[in-house]
Amino acid sequence: SGENFKLLYSRAIILLLQIINESLIYMLIRSIIYYFVFTINLVLFCLICLPLFVLPQRIGLKLLKIWAKSSQDILLYICKIDFEVRGAKNIANHKVLIASKHQSTWETINYLHILEDPIMILKKELILIPFFGLYALKFGNIAIKRSSGSKALKELIQKTKKTKNNKRPIIIFPEGTRQKPSNPKDYKRGVFALYKNLNIPCVPVALNSGVYWPKNKLKKIPGRIIIEFLDPIDPGLSSSIFMSELENRIENATNKLITESKTSD
Repeated sequence: SGENFKLLYSRAIILLLQIINESLIYMLIRSIIYYFVFTINLVLFCLICLPLFVLPQRIGLKLLKIWAKSSQDILLYICKIDFEVRGAKNIANHKVLIASKHQSTWETINYLHILEDPIMILKKELILIPFFGLYALKFGNIAIKRSSGSKALKELIQKTKKTKNNKRPIIIFPEGTRQKPSNPKDYKRGVFALYKNLNIPCVPVALNSGVYWPKNKLKKIPGRIIIEFLDPIDPGLSSSIFMSELENRIENATNKLITESKTSD
């Protein structure tokens, strides 16, 4: 009958929409829209906040936190990517070194509002990006030229030591660059140099952002990114013990988060 046909037709349309909603094409469209809106948001922030260069740094840091949170809100609304913070108790209210797994651009942006005014260690090439580079330096981040080897490391130690009088956490990505979840670990010893010379606790961080924001890919996959701050490593360990402890903690926790994301999706 006509009524049965209408019912079957409406159900078919609903099913088709559900399939499209989860399809690769739909994810790509959402990702493109996200990048468009994200870029507008970034450009507006850079232009509107130009007066920050003559204002105290603390004001700029508050506005930067608002921008970072708004970027995550855009990601959630358009790409349906939420996040969860675990181990927040390990983010102490004193100077710490944050040694973080690095899988995507997501953590670079979101650390700005998850942590309290973090100092990031960046590749010097990023400083050449219009506006971004100027703001990065204005907000107290540290840029290094990794190709300079030991010279860059000495410069990094000198600059980070100058920040010991404030409580701003220092973030370093021990592997130096983003790694896909499937890549083998590749920890550099620069993190130990900071740990030793700063003589402050090191908080390892595990995450699974690469599952939902894949490296060098346009698409963003809906889901929940989990970032976990692990128990701090107290200062005073030798190089071999520290590196082994850091790698094992981060890798074991990260693997568990990636497994969790596969079972929950």
